[in-house]
Amino acid sequence: MLVLKKARLVFLANPKTATQALRAMLAPHAKATPQDIGDKHINAQIYHRKWANRIAARIGEVPETIAVMRQPVQHLNSWYRYRQRDALKGHENSTHGLSFADFIEAVLMEDPPPFARIGRQARFLGFLNDGPPVNYIFDFARLDLMVMFLSERLEVDLKLAVRNVSPECAPNSMDLPEEVLARLHQAQMAEFALYAKVTDMGVLETHAAV
Repeated sequence: MLVLKKARLVFLANPKTATQALRAMLAPHAKATPQDIGDKHINAQIYHRKWANRIAARIGEVPETIAVMRQPVQHLNSWYRYRQRDALKGHENSTHGLSFADFIEAVLMEDPPPFARIGRQARFLGFLNDGPPVNYIFDFARLDLMVMFLSERLEVDLKLAVRNVSPECAPNSMDLPEEVLARLHQAQMAEFALYAKVTDMGVLETHAAV
């Protein structure tokens, strides 16, 4: 979480959506950092329950929230690739030796093994709990729109660097059997429906109460 007082925004860092690069870009303009609050991936529900009133009192006004959402299969693939790295070999969180389809099968289990326990983006963004949802949700595929939006609100020319890229896999690493993909869509219907709204314009404005 980063508090951008001048922009009247709070950035909530949805994991695996270029959060390190975005934090690096925004840190010089932030009034609160992950070190200040002890958790860099605070979701919408926790933010509104524990931080919204405190931050509004600190900066003298109620800020809006902003975050990024990634296409659901790509989001899962990023986690799969991240957990393929050599440093995790032999760890319960490692996906080493598994195909992406194996990983998705594990994600779909009623009680997934540790390596397949992946949080839902819709929940992080405030749509699978009591909310309220994030005010501005940008498409990971159109981060240029987010950079432009933030540049205007902060009145500064921002540039996004590349940080913490997951290991590359073969070009067909995201291929899934049709039956597995269909079950994923069924199990995570809310996830795919939300992303369809986000990607339609590159940003979803929820106008949620803050």
